[in-house]
Amino acid sequence: MARTADIYCNVCNSKAMITRTDRIHSNFSKLYCSCRNSKCGHKFVINQEFSHTTKTSLLTKERLLKLLIGQLSEEDKEKLKQELE
Repeated sequence: MARTADIYCNVCNSKAMITRTDRIHSNFSKLYCSCRNSKCGHKFVINQEFSHTTKTSLLTKERLLKLLIGQLSEEDKEKLKQELE
């Protein structure tokens, strides 16, 4: 089951909602938030950034293999094919 992160206002500690997301880079976004407590009304920005990978994506592995194999000579591709059989 997927987990979601709750965002809280740093003024009144009530839940807040994301009203807009600006994706600056594939690894960095600015989340514009509004406090749900009508008595507070605080609006703020959270910087969200990618930290590190804990398990490599299968898609990344496939792309890397295709790139590496694509750079091999036909002779080397044939040798690799024989090794894998």
